[in-house]
Amino acid sequence: MRIFHSYKQDTDEELMWQVARSNAKAFEELYTRYARRMQGFFIRMLGYDIAKAEDFTQELFLKVYESRGAYEEGRTFSSWAFSMAYNLCKNEYRHRDIVESHEQELNYNSDATEEPAFEQMYDRAVFENQLSLSLNQLPTDQLAAFTLRYNEELSVQEIARVLNCPEGTVKSRLHYALRSLSQSLSIYNPIKP
Repeated sequence: MRIFHSYKQDTDEELMWQVARSNAKAFEELYTRYARRMQGFFIRMLGYDIAKAEDFTQELFLKVYESRGAYEEGRTFSSWAFSMAYNLCKNEYRHRDIVESHEQELNYNSDATEEPAFEQMYDRAVFENQLSLSLNQLPTDQLAAFTLRYNEELSVQEIARVLNCPEGTVKSRLHYALRSLSQSLSIYNPIKP
C-alpha cells in the first residue's frame, strides 16, 4: 500500500528543505501559498502594473527554484523570498529610464452625483488614487518598508532582514513614510468639531 504525503501540513521551511532536494510537489505547494501574496507585493512596488507584477512573480519563483541550494536552514522562507522580491524591485528601479505615473480619470453621469452612494464611491476612488500617487512619491526604501509592514504585515525584525538593514533604520523609514503620507493626504482628514 502506497501512502501519499500531503504537503499542506508542512511548514514553509520544511517545504523549502524538500525543494532544495528537487521535490517538485513541495515547490508547487510553496508557489500556491505565496504566488498571490508576492504578486500583490510586486503590484504595489512596481506602480500598480499588473502585467509587470505577474512577470516578476514568475521570475521570483524561478529564482527561488534556481537558488534552492542557497537557502539557509533556520531562516524563515517568507523573509528569504521577500528579500529576493525586494532585490528584483531594486534592480528594476536601477534599469528604469522613465518612471511612469498614471492618473485615473473617473467617468460618471452627472445625474448620478445626487446619490450619496455615488459620492462615497467617488470620494473613495479619489482618495485611493491620491494614496497611490503619494505612495509612488515615497523614496524606494520607505515604500518597501511601508509595503512590507502594512500590506504584508511583517514585523519590524522581519523587514530588517528582508531589507538588510538595522531595525532602527526600518522604524525610521516607516516614520518618515507615514509622516509624508500624512502630509500629502491631509486634505482628506475630516475636520473634527
